[in-house]
Amino acid sequence: MQKILIVDDSAAIREQLTAFLSPIAECHVAANGQEAVDMVRSTQGKGENFELVIMDVIMPEKDGLTAVKEIRDFEKENGWSGNNTLTIIIATTIKDPSRILIAQYECGADAYIAKPFTQETVLQTLRNNGLRIDTGLNDFTKNQNQWS
Repeated sequence: MQKILIVDDSAAIREQLTAFLSPIAECHVAANGQEAVDMVRSTQGKGENFELVIMDVIMPEKDGLTAVKEIRDFEKENGWSGNNTLTIIIATTIKDPSRILIAQYECGADAYIAKPFTQETVLQTLRNNGLRIDTGLNDFTKNQNQWS
């Protein structure tokens, strides 16, 4: 089963994403960027690797963009490339797509999701980034709740 790290300072969003994604992956959570960096460092290369990180941008202690940069630096330091690197998707309330794309490029994220988002948007973003999505999720994709 795939491992996903959900990083958001909102407990409600962490809970909603975990409830939604737990049928397709083993979900772990962090409340800020520093926790996420620490979790990635402690698991990568030990057979406990995350395949995906969904990272909020605006958080206390360490924002998501800084955390993504640190994770990418950690991967480079350890010689990881291609399939060995994490898929990182940033989640943001920023409404300007050009600003989001610049932020995504500068920090090294693979994609972004603008909040509020639907369950189908999350699934499609995962599919677009090469993650395996179980076809048994039809009941979940019918529910179009928005999360912000």
